[in-house]
Amino acid sequence: SSGINAEYGNCYEFESGASCHDAGHMLLQGVKLKDGSVPIEKDVPAAAELFARACTTTNPRSCVPIARLLQFGKFMEKDYKKAFEFLSIGCHKQNTESCFAKANCYLQGTGVEQDYSKAIPLLEQGCLRGHHRSCHNLGVLYYHGEGVDKDLNKFKLYNEKAQIFRFQKNPFKGNEEQHISSGPTAH
Repeated sequence: SSGINAEYGNCYEFESGASCHDAGHMLLQGVKLKDGSVPIEKDVPAAAELFARACTTTNPRSCVPIARLLQFGKFMEKDYKKAFEFLSIGCHKQNTESCFAKANCYLQGTGVEQDYSKAIPLLEQGCLRGHHRSCHNLGVLYYHGEGVDKDLNKFKLYNEKAQIFRFQKNPFKGNEEQHISSGPTAH
């Protein structure tokens, strides 16, 4: 219980996005100790509030959890447009996972008009940063010729990158806010 209180205090008193994020995860899952006691009850609405606060302040990693809660609507009302807004905030702050999820919204037309031309640059950016799922999705687009000219060579290239990145420790993970100017090329 003291852990959640400390995180709450840092979240609100010091506007710590990391503390909001951590407290959000504690509340999203609840905490059960080995002795069976539950010092932190699951509270999804409170977790969502903390993720939203963290996303819009200093922790873009929180944009994906709040967006997922809004997209799936299991614990709260579905709101695809609001989810897309949170992903846009995270992506603007250079969070690769947010950009990947935003690209998927464009690919599927979830909360936004389907638009491959807006998804592709986001996937290319993610692939440049070593995000294997971004590389994979690009490869699939080239394989099927969706939003791009069908190109089996580019499919193979992106598929190979996805396999390499999938098993590599990404040096940028956790530091997505940085602009990455070097690394593997997408072409």
